[in-house]
Amino acid sequence: MKTGFFGQQLSLMEELKAATFSAHARLQTAPFFAALAACQLPLESYVGQLRALSAIHGVLEQALENCSDERIASVWNGGMCKLPLLQQDLRYFEPRSVADLKEATDAALKTADNLRLRSIQDPLLLLGWIYVLEGSTLGALVVRPLVARALLLVGEEGLAYLHGYGTMVNLRWAQYKQRMNALCLSAEEREQVARAAGDLFAQLETLYRALYPFQPESLTYLVTSINPEAGRHPVPADVREVQAAVRAGDLCWQQFPYYEHRYGERGRRFSRSDAAWLATLYKYPPAQILQQVRWLGRVLANRGMPTLLLQVQLEILVEELAAAISGKKSDYEMLLPAASELRAARYKHLTDEQIEAMASEFDSAVGAQWSARFPHNGLLLGAAVADELEGIEGAVDSLRVWLTDAARFPAIWIAAVEATLEQARKQAR
Repeated sequence: MKTGFFGQQLSLMEELKAATFSAHARLQTAPFFAALAACQLPLESYVGQLRALSAIHGVLEQALENCSDERIASVWNGGMCKLPLLQQDLRYFEPRSVADLKEATDAALKTADNLRLRSIQDPLLLLGWIYVLEGSTLGALVVRPLVARALLLVGEEGLAYLHGYGTMVNLRWAQYKQRMNALCLSAEEREQVARAAGDLFAQLETLYRALYPFQPESLTYLVTSINPEAGRHPVPADVREVQAAVRAGDLCWQQFPYYEHRYGERGRRFSRSDAAWLATLYKYPPAQILQQVRWLGRVLANRGMPTLLLQVQLEILVEELAAAISGKKSDYEMLLPAASELRAARYKHLTDEQIEAMASEFDSAVGAQWSARFPHNGLLLGAAVADELEGIEGAVDSLRVWLTDAARFPAIWIAAVEATLEQARKQAR
């Protein structure tokens, strides 16, 4: 354990502050903050920051949620999550269709990838990263009024992340310090945590220097503008196509409430980013389109989303794209054969009429209240059986596990699920 100037032992938090002082100071010299103070920070830089931090927090908070180390659990709790606040701010700015900054996005995704890999290798490093990002709640007290003034924001609109703990910031920081200082770590472990914190400060410095200043040619539309957790896959370059894809994702989401109940807001973001990726495929040869759609269909079906959902998504997407840019309707319709192929693969085992009849029986069995809450659930069950028979091994189990959870559904519902699956298997060709 390190000691202070007069020989007293330093607490873990004091040691972290001393070890990261220089890295923290360098981060604060990034032109981003000077431009903010001078009311000269572009909207692209601020929204780019929100997207970048969403990617980083998304990875970090998922790693924290999955971590079984008791030392991490004694420090971290769900009330410290910042991703919901960042997503709230991004929803506020969504109608403005703000472009991405490519260099900043690359820096954020590189940091997120690094955190994901290293958290698996050594979960203790999470403590260092929490220190950096939790400490930002103190800096937010200074930054928040600057952002409000520079971007003419009122109340908490676009400022939820910076508002954070509100009037409880200092109390929450004191409680966090107490939990950190109560940890029993060896000198070597303390150094590991300090290095992790210093590394993250350095990576954030790279990010903030990429956020401002920036060259006009670095402005583009990336999947991070739709879903900061989606990685690096392509999206359309035309903002009208991006907006059409987002609408298509939302329409499909609304048609099947199962989506929201099971996957929540995070699932909604991935529905949008998947639709945006699908909107890029019409430029490719038909065989390549079909190959990509089949691949995505298998991935989704293994995660509890039967290929029926992808078929519907493609059909809605074509309609929205054509409505947005009517002159390219024939181009967008290049996606429809892939949707038809998904239907044909299902039809080899169960006809639409058979699945619809089973869905009607399911709704009658569970009653009006549950069938209204989860419309089309019988369709999903029949489609999942067809997917399984088509060779997607986890298609039924990935759906069944969630739909037969006794903590979530009554016995009558669970019985109807099992009966529908059995009936679908008996009727399948």
